[in-house]
Amino acid sequence: MTGATAGPGSDVRSRMRQSDDSSRIGFRINEDLGGGLRAFSVIETGINIDTATANGQSGAANSGAGFIGTREAHVGIGNGYAEVRLGRQNVFWANGKIEDVSANLIHGGVTSAYTAPGSGWINTPAARVDNTTKIVFNKDLVGTMFAGSEVWYAIGTKAEQTPAGADDKAKSMGFTVKAAQGPFAAQIDYGQNKNGNNGVPTPATSTLGQVYDSTITGTKLGLAYFYLPTSKISFIHTQLKQEFSDATNANNQIAVNASGLTSAIGFRKQSSNAFGIQHDLGGGNMLIGQYVLQDDMKDYTGASVGETGSKAYTLAYRKELSKRTSLSAAYTRFDNDAKNNMLNAGGGQAAVATGPMGGTVTMVGVGIMHNF
Repeated sequence: MTGATAGPGSDVRSRMRQSDDSSRIGFRINEDLGGGLRAFSVIETGINIDTATANGQSGAANSGAGFIGTREAHVGIGNGYAEVRLGRQNVFWANGKIEDVSANLIHGGVTSAYTAPGSGWINTPAARVDNTTKIVFNKDLVGTMFAGSEVWYAIGTKAEQTPAGADDKAKSMGFTVKAAQGPFAAQIDYGQNKNGNNGVPTPATSTLGQVYDSTITGTKLGLAYFYLPTSKISFIHTQLKQEFSDATNANNQIAVNASGLTSAIGFRKQSSNAFGIQHDLGGGNMLIGQYVLQDDMKDYTGASVGETGSKAYTLAYRKELSKRTSLSAAYTRFDNDAKNNMLNAGGGQAAVATGPMGGTVTMVGVGIMHNF
């Protein structure tokens, strides 16, 4: 990892390490209530078998590990038409049939780095959200073409923790539309995290001065074509926007220099385009390629803030040893512009929590995956 501007905590020339990338264990419970109705529960917990703590390789906390139910944890009831689910649930960031490399195939791909939290200067609006009510539409209601589409709404945890008498301003909401017909698949995601800090600004003594609350809005469009049953090409366009709620600062032009943000306020918008291919060679052998181009960030006037983009790619090979066990080898590289510091932080695998501005981050890894 090299960069034009780096401190001792981020200028890491090289690391060799063993890393647990998103291992988990869970329970799925179903009860037939008769008449096509069922009750169910999911309790999925992330585990770090490399560190045996809730922290990843960089020492930073991994919110998906360490406690029972740190990943999905919900109860629900439904039938062939629809389901109602209540609890901590995945929203927005997952790409379903369009792209499932990091979730199911190898230890990590670059596409997921741009559609999950940590996507550059703007986080995604949601990933795994507490206090979520979700309605999922099943095939008997919407037909097989749109099965799995959903809408969701959540009251933010900060709304419960603010002093008595404060308004519940922290809310999240969104929807996912999934469509599949023949060899084609599509997915549209919309999410909004409104007043994540419940309208309460941080003290002016914080590192970047007083930080006002904000609303983050994200949209994704994903398309895939399966030219073989287990081979596909894919495309995902992601756009993220952050607007600050304080009237006197909402339109501040964002200030970025070679060391990063000089202020934590200021309207910002950024988009990325991801391209992928998964090609099944037969005999349990697969080649995987991903490329992402992230545009420069834009301010409230629509003008680009120069040198704030990045690009990244992954090249990987996967070998299935059985239905449950596979080996993989991958090369991943992030090339950041002078005022960006993207890196592959998913699953706690990054050696540092924050990379250097303008850094080039490369990773060569081999892995083994076992499902039971």
